[in-house]
Amino acid sequence: MRYNFNFGLNIAKKDVLTIVLLSLVFFSMAVTNLGATQVPSNSLTVNSDTTQVAIIDLGHPDYVSSICFYIRDCKTSSTIKIYTSQYDDVWFECAAIVASYPFAYMNWNNTYVYQVVQYIRLEFEAPSNIEINEVAILNGDNQVIPVFSVNSENSTTSSLDFNLLFDEQSLVVLPNTYMTETMFDEVYFTRTSEQYLNLQWPYEWTHPPFGKLVISTGIAAFGLNPFGWRIMGVIFGTLMIPLIFLLGKKMFGSYIGGFSAAFLLTFDFMHFSEARLGITDTYVVFFSLLSHLCFFIYFSNVIKKGWQNASVVPLLFSFVFFALGFSTKWLVLFGFLGELAILVMLRLSEVMRCNNSFSDKLYDLFDYRYLYLLVFIFVAIGVYFITYIPDVLAGRPISSLVELQNSMYAYHADPIGLDHPYSSPTWSWPIIMRPLWLYFSTLSGGMRSTISLFGNPAVWWVGFVAILALTGFCLFRVVVYIRKRFMQKIELSVVFLSVVFFAQWLPYFFVSRGLFIYHYYVNVPILCLGSTYFISKYWKYTWMKLAALIYFIAVVALFVLFYPVISGMPVLTVTAESLRWFTQWVF
Repeated sequence: MRYNFNFGLNIAKKDVLTIVLLSLVFFSMAVTNLGATQVPSNSLTVNSDTTQVAIIDLGHPDYVSSICFYIRDCKTSSTIKIYTSQYDDVWFECAAIVASYPFAYMNWNNTYVYQVVQYIRLEFEAPSNIEINEVAILNGDNQVIPVFSVNSENSTTSSLDFNLLFDEQSLVVLPNTYMTETMFDEVYFTRTSEQYLNLQWPYEWTHPPFGKLVISTGIAAFGLNPFGWRIMGVIFGTLMIPLIFLLGKKMFGSYIGGFSAAFLLTFDFMHFSEARLGITDTYVVFFSLLSHLCFFIYFSNVIKKGWQNASVVPLLFSFVFFALGFSTKWLVLFGFLGELAILVMLRLSEVMRCNNSFSDKLYDLFDYRYLYLLVFIFVAIGVYFITYIPDVLAGRPISSLVELQNSMYAYHADPIGLDHPYSSPTWSWPIIMRPLWLYFSTLSGGMRSTISLFGNPAVWWVGFVAILALTGFCLFRVVVYIRKRFMQKIELSVVFLSVVFFAQWLPYFFVSRGLFIYHYYVNVPILCLGSTYFISKYWKYTWMKLAALIYFIAVVALFVLFYPVISGMPVLTVTAESLRWFTQWVF
């Protein structure tokens, strides 16, 4: 058992140049139109047990098509009734908005008016506890109508400055898109990340805190805006490109092994879209991939050098990175258990081949030299609970942390979300049967901004077939060994990819709650490596070079074709609909 730090990656100048180039390509694509760096930020807080009323004067009658509220936050569900008038003495109720906790957070809430009016009355029904950063009143051309004046109806008793609702009109960007507001689960994760920065009790507790702490660093650096709560995902998504390159090269022993894996991940749809979201899935996959890399280094060293001579440092790092992934979402546990199962089976096969007595075999299996695994487990547990320090600083008792874990398990064991329109069965993920629709906004001129979460068919379908082929090959060799006691050599990469893929997929067949295609994200790097196995193995043949070139072109072509519906870029509705290869695909 050794403790040296030589990981044997053998990085050449060509590798570095390729890593830098692919990383720059991915970062450039992912950071483009990531989100606004400035949004309305001056808040009017209406926290009152009595009804508060604002009277808005446009200065002259004008056609009002809609009124848009940029809601900063609301602590409880709050209702704003909207009245209109020509003369400010006879009011007609025309609409109302209900800001619901926790969904109303850093997003636009629009209501339609379709009237010629001069005066608008906003009535904040009691009780209310809502923060509004800006209000935009739009005309028939969806242009902002300047406000002449705004006053409180009960100005003698109210201290509210309703002018704050219209003090940042230059930051109103219309029509509203993902560029200026939260989307999907950003409502939960961004809210909680901001709370951690302010040492407040976190709203989102159903997952461990580390991923939200990573998001909070982006907010601390760039502010509470879409760019700020998404940029860390882009950075971590970019860093996955070098990781999978190193794993591919280590696994297949060639430059093309590293390049192919990194290239496929660079142009995968889900990897791209997830990296641009202010949620935690990208960090889960990042730390999972980093743990896989360290584990495979240790695993290959054990095979080559034996247990005594293989450094345990890579395995220690594998445990630490697993712990960071587990501190983001528990789902990394499945793949890590698969890796440990590989080590256990390897040790068992060695012990069983010995001619010792059963007691001697049992002793060898649990020899003291392998007790360092227990030490690493305690290290991982320590890392996990260290990530809860911000919770403790926010007031959560240390004694309640264990009970919190029980509550988290109970929440995820609850069969909820089964009726969600975009939930999808586990078996359907590899064939991309039902994408997850993240965002949709109607634009003018028959255009829309839409983001749908799914994988690049060329990456997912080819990768899945490759994994099935590798698994079949692996099982065939095992059957031959059982029947004939003749152990044919099985490549380490084949065992690793087969075990880890199914360890990260099959457990979901036994989960009773609603599941979504993003649960498959952790297997996307494995799909890339599965295809890479065959490209690398047969690269010496001209036909493979030609086939790989055609394959890479197809991967990029599909990325370009579907880019508008995975990025939110404005696209003609008819163009988006033309990309629906299957009826359940939504754009």
